[in-house]
Amino acid sequence: MGRKAKYTFEQKLQAVLDYQSGKKSAVDIASELDMGKNGDNRIREWSNLYKANGQEALKPKERNSSYSK
Repeated sequence: MGRKAKYTFEQKLQAVLDYQSGKKSAVDIASELDMGKNGDNRIREWSNLYKANGQEALKPKERNSSYSK
């Protein structure tokens, strides 16, 4: 069983769109999402990933789908 993502794809996408449009600052968005003291850096990171790779970059990735015995 995988770890549950702290932020859904929809939350990440909305945060990035609000940040890039200038509607909200990274600090405001991080505060709304209760991200802690360095949350604004994570918003900027998501924004850069979105610019480089589009929406796919914000989707959760499958990890450790199988284990060795």
